[in-house]
Amino acid sequence: MPLPLPSVFWIATTLVVIGQLMILRSTVRAMRGASSERARRGIEWSYAIVPVVALALVLVATWRAAERHDARVPVTSETTT
Repeated sequence: MPLPLPSVFWIATTLVVIGQLMILRSTVRAMRGASSERARRGIEWSYAIVPVVALALVLVATWRAAERHDARVPVTSETTT
């Protein structure tokens, strides 16, 4: 039995969020250990935050497209006896 689309979407979203949190955690740890100037820290954070924002936009667009697709697909009633 295949998983319904919302379940697959939320599983993928959860995994993306976990991955992004690990990237941010790694960035914080790397900045703690290195004595870098303030400008370098800003660049490091931007390299870590930009993908987070981009993935969030992709996930929102994907969810909206899936919702539109579900609204257009007619529901068929299948009965098995």
